[in-house]
Amino acid sequence: MNTSPMKSALLGVALLGLSLTAKAIPTLQLGIAGGTYDSVTETIIASSNAFSLYAYLIPDSKNKISDTYKISMAITPQVSNPQNLGSFTVNGNVIDATSGMNYGIPPADLTVETTKGGDSHDLPSHSIFPTYFSEESFSFSPTDKTGTFNTAIFPALGPQPGTGMYFKKFDIDVTNLDENYAIHFDLYKTKEITEKVCTKKGKKKYCKNVATGELEIVEKAPFSHDAQSGPGGGGGPSEVPEPAPILLLGLGLLSALSMRKRI
Repeated sequence: MNTSPMKSALLGVALLGLSLTAKAIPTLQLGIAGGTYDSVTETIIASSNAFSLYAYLIPDSKNKISDTYKISMAITPQVSNPQNLGSFTVNGNVIDATSGMNYGIPPADLTVETTKGGDSHDLPSHSIFPTYFSEESFSFSPTDKTGTFNTAIFPALGPQPGTGMYFKKFDIDVTNLDENYAIHFDLYKTKEITEKVCTKKGKKKYCKNVATGELEIVEKAPFSHDAQSGPGGGGGPSEVPEPAPILLLGLGLLSALSMRKRI
């Protein structure tokens, strides 16, 4: 079968769009209403100083709506010394950068790791950590439902009609943050690490699990589904075309070519 170069290219575009749409949706992901996807850093970037950040959950046997989840808000580029970098707000609460934050690698626990790479229980550095960060703990509400979608493919969307996924909204404002810096957001769930401690009484040995005060991350949003502030905190995103319009254009042109062939 002979296929013209133009038709082959359009078919490739259409198939690319279909494959992107079919991509598996993570259990946890972040999104920003009106955001844009930066293909270089694989991060959703806000398009204004004040924006709505959304945490999304597709619950399963290990990740329930009632579980406690965390969002870390980290200064980027990395900052290693206390400085006056202004402030930002989360749901109206002011966080001073850096005096109102922890230094190191999330999660914040008994010992916050400050060495690049941390330990196996922490977030990987992914060019963000160690730096100053703050955390917000929360649970999802069973009434805050949305249709399922992949934020890396449709970064500008907020909650949609339908069910299958749950959301938590955070109102963020970085207007007063130093313009040379941004706030990077990670989403994850932790549990406390325990150690087995045994004591001997007579000929019997008694053992129990004792909390250590250290936390480990047991679920997290993929780095491709992180989010970050934009103007007023590090500049805007790299411009990339939206997959959905590309798909529609490809399918539309294929349809036109098919109709032309039948005339």
